[in-house]
Amino acid sequence: MNNKVVSSMISAAALTGSAYAGPAPVVVEEKSNCGSWCDTLETIGTVYKNKENPYIQKVKFFGRAQVQYGYVDGKDSNGDSFNQDFDEFRRLRFGGEVKFLNGFKLKANANFVLDEKPKGGEREFGYQSFDQAKLSYTFKDLFSIKESTITYGRYKVAVGAEQHASSKKIKTVERSALANKLTTGRPTGASIDLKNDGWSATLGVFSNDYQKEQDDLLTGWGESVAIYASTKFDVSSGGVILDVIYNDQQNTDDPFLYKWATSAAYLTSYSDWDLTFNAILGDNGDFSGAQREGLFYGFTALGSKDIIKDKLEFVARYSYQGSEGDEGVRLNSRYVRRASRNTPSGSSSITSGRGDQHHALYGGLNWYLCGDQSKFMTGLEYDNLDASQGSNIAATTIWAAYRMYF
Repeated sequence: MNNKVVSSMISAAALTGSAYAGPAPVVVEEKSNCGSWCDTLETIGTVYKNKENPYIQKVKFFGRAQVQYGYVDGKDSNGDSFNQDFDEFRRLRFGGEVKFLNGFKLKANANFVLDEKPKGGEREFGYQSFDQAKLSYTFKDLFSIKESTITYGRYKVAVGAEQHASSKKIKTVERSALANKLTTGRPTGASIDLKNDGWSATLGVFSNDYQKEQDDLLTGWGESVAIYASTKFDVSSGGVILDVIYNDQQNTDDPFLYKWATSAAYLTSYSDWDLTFNAILGDNGDFSGAQREGLFYGFTALGSKDIIKDKLEFVARYSYQGSEGDEGVRLNSRYVRRASRNTPSGSSSITSGRGDQHHALYGGLNWYLCGDQSKFMTGLEYDNLDASQGSNIAATTIWAAYRMYF
């Protein structure tokens, strides 16, 4: 069924009795399938749009597909070499959003692949779990604020510059290990978002009850919560992002596996480079054993520049993370930790990928076919993990990936 047919059906359902509801809807014209593939990616998801409709203003479907390959070659502290390659269907998500009643928006998406092949399991397609699902209402020009939005639902909570960037638009195949340390589950929560010229702010509260089952869309509210605040604002030379999150109780099931974390990021341009600098400080809390407790901290610097304008881009990233505890920081699971299990010492603590200092250096090229909506990515990443207990790892990963979304 093409977009025009779907649009006609929505128009008829939403505006039955249009003589009473106002003028007939103006349906978005779909660009010809014989036109640009990039234009099709931009427009194919929007099946209905009519700001004059008092009931339904917009209906849109969206999705993303991400596949990647990694080859790891490294050596552990015992002098044992390891190497392994991995291919993975990284993400397959589909969802939709409806804007209705001049202010409400319902948006949800779900995961449709579970790829356990890198762990030695199977690759399964079909519905797996919800990613996000939120209902919001936006007020316009309230108390001199251009947009004020209240939201309730299942969230992604972004702490750090790399987490604020969607996986659709990140410039490296994987986020840094420091950024992924701040990753949360998908907690149930509520937030207030404010937007004005040159700045925005978010205040949220989230339940620490965890979605233990794949089919759980939302959880209840127990005795503990996490409080989150974030702001973005422009400065003369770029932009600043500040985040803070505090988790008042921890256990191994909650979606926030640290006590608190703060992040300060600065985004700017210099000459023909886009630059991001991000400093992070947090506390692992006291629920996971003494060796993993105490403060963690780190810094990431990312730069990118066009080699061929809007087509070929060079990207470089340096990331450092350290901790008070002997095992307070960790390598990414993709893919050094998994490859290191194939050494003679692979049954030791080396396979945990934990330590107290970790350096990582990434360099890569991105080839944009249709901007971020369709692109190939390649990269070379070096990881060096130090641990006071001697579980050191040094490894190089070769990356290749394809990303697309509509």
